[in-house]
Amino acid sequence: MDQEKLRTILQIGETIAVEFKRCSNRIENDVYQSVCSFLNRFGGDIYLGVEDDGTVCGVPENAAGDMVKNFIKIISNPNMFTPTIYLSPEIIKYEGKTIIHIHIPVSAEVHSFKKEVYDRVDDADVKVTATAQLAMMYIRKQNRFTEKQIYPYISLEDFRLDLLPRIRKMATNNIEGVHSWESMSDEELLRSAGLYGKDRATGESGYNLAAVMLLGNDCKYIDS
Repeated sequence: MDQEKLRTILQIGETIAVEFKRCSNRIENDVYQSVCSFLNRFGGDIYLGVEDDGTVCGVPENAAGDMVKNFIKIISNPNMFTPTIYLSPEIIKYEGKTIIHIHIPVSAEVHSFKKEVYDRVDDADVKVTATAQLAMMYIRKQNRFTEKQIYPYISLEDFRLDLLPRIRKMATNNIEGVHSWESMSDEELLRSAGLYGKDRATGESGYNLAAVMLLGNDCKYIDS
């Protein structure tokens, strides 16, 4: 990241799309809550090793690599994040101190961390508990991302399941260990990857357009 751009971000401070976190040699749960809220709102950027007021305190340089690896393992674990995601944190230097920058894109899914859903309101992460609020989040996502359109009559038979061993191998390689997808059935993997969902407007459940585009044997059945 350009140093001048980072300096400007530090001066402006936290916003709906920027979060600063003070970290020692481990990443706390509130960081993952912020990741979840950014995914569910407009996306954003998290800077580890920065005080709330923009003062850079840094993270231990010798711990930064392990912190990044552990971060990737957590967000790839379906017992922690649902659906799982893949992000690639960047270790950067600023005025002699080490910062970890995490860019989070907006997601087509509604994500949860430890079975709790978070949304971004101003510069805060807010737990979503009301059913109406949760339903509105799903509707907002579906209206924005056409690949989330549900096709309730598509089944596993319509997919190229021979591609899944390759996907499992890629996921394992990304975390340098055993990914939880290795022990999942094909159906469980597709659900974990966000390729199966529910249309909150109609109540229909099924595989979505993203699943068809990625794994479909033949896309002729989605023509209008």
